[in-house]
Amino acid sequence: MKRLLSILLSLTLVFSLSAAAGAETAEASVVQTQVLVIGGGGAGISAAIAAAEQGAQVLLLEKLGYLGGATIISGGKIPAANSKQQQEKGIEDSVEALARDILRPSNYSARQELVYTVAENATPVAEWLESMGMEFNDFVTLGGGSLYPRTHGATTPNGTGYIKAFTNTLADRENVQILMDTTGKSLITDGDKVVGVNATGRDGNAVTLMANKGVIIATGGFAGNVELRQKYCEGEKWPDLGPSLTTSNMPGVTGDGIFMAEAVGAELVDMDQIQLLPFCNPQTGATFDITSANCFINKNGERFVREDGRRDEMAKAMIAQPDGLVYYIFSCEDPNEVYSLGKQTLQYYLDNNLYGYMIDTSLEGLAEQMGVPADTLAKTVEAFNAHTKAGDVDEFGRTSWAETIEGPYYVAYQRKPAAHHTMGGVRIDTETHALRADGSIIEGLYCAGEIVGGIHGGNRLGGNAVADFIVFGRIAGASAAEYAQ
Repeated sequence: MKRLLSILLSLTLVFSLSAAAGAETAEASVVQTQVLVIGGGGAGISAAIAAAEQGAQVLLLEKLGYLGGATIISGGKIPAANSKQQQEKGIEDSVEALARDILRPSNYSARQELVYTVAENATPVAEWLESMGMEFNDFVTLGGGSLYPRTHGATTPNGTGYIKAFTNTLADRENVQILMDTTGKSLITDGDKVVGVNATGRDGNAVTLMANKGVIIATGGFAGNVELRQKYCEGEKWPDLGPSLTTSNMPGVTGDGIFMAEAVGAELVDMDQIQLLPFCNPQTGATFDITSANCFINKNGERFVREDGRRDEMAKAMIAQPDGLVYYIFSCEDPNEVYSLGKQTLQYYLDNNLYGYMIDTSLEGLAEQMGVPADTLAKTVEAFNAHTKAGDVDEFGRTSWAETIEGPYYVAYQRKPAAHHTMGGVRIDTETHALRADGSIIEGLYCAGEIVGGIHGGNRLGGNAVADFIVFGRIAGASAAEYAQ
């Protein structure tokens, strides 16, 4: 299948930026540094930059041949309260409201001190990103699970803008060294203190990496590891997480660092919690081809769930529909003016017959393409439009409404849930120290990003992974750099 052109171009840009940032492969058998960061995704790069800002010598380790991790294919959105974009539009919001919106979908199982750390720092880290050249849209949207318009979207495809800003910043940092194609295997300890990692280079050569200030693990979760997600996450809520379930995550996100930390005594929490994203391509699990998600329709031509609800509830409802497939439908004035998360136009998809998009100038014609009863679809859309215009609460509990579905073009495309984000991992404190089961700190070890458990509880607020990995990545870098010998 043809890949999305803009994503390919953006990934090519990231590859070139990785090289420009001074990336190399490991050859020496022993390498010494002050702060060692394992994982070159958004959390790891945030940590490397923050540590470098404190003046530390930093070594960033990445097992793949490029930087970016899952951040590249993220939605590129971050929820932040009291931002300048909100203030310019007179939108009233607060850290407290953001924290409540994070806690609510987690069933209040997320750890409050971590939640408030994210909520308090989301806007400052967005401003930190902008200082590095990151560009956000001037407008803010109502993100999944949020009760206030506070979701800030990138001007570039998916998460490529974050990585471009990060790698451009790294290129200017003489105190940061990057090792590509080098995989961390096990942590090295001196007594109870973590002091380095045993790694393997691209050619299978053994490499010992030592850090005299701190080691930061930012290797991500395990949504792409079928064996692990079945072992830890299958159960009453998600009975089948096997190989037939696609993932929206990157192939390199396989849970490596979680068990490296566990081996030196770190407690793992919430390992049974996984988020299935309702918005994924049925064949690939990808999300970059999402254009709109205004109304969900099953194969009977009926709505079946609130579209502004919790992601886990939407995903469970979708799985219960015929064939576990649903259609997203919406209308537009001009297919050339509708853009996907990958910043490609709807017209491009239609012209190239990509990702199963269907379009018609009538609902009847669209229903025929979808293979659903035209009369049922017409009644469903009529009721949906009535609720949208009234702004009331419908029979599914939907409370927030956007656009009606009234043409002139009617659009549909199929979606299916995919394994997206694992909420379980290493227990940390607000300074990102890895913790033992008794609450004691593992000296010299810090964790940030999807490797961490306890931040999102049983269900993650839309976009909050970006806020999470930048906030705690930045804290981890600063904490490790300031570590007192």
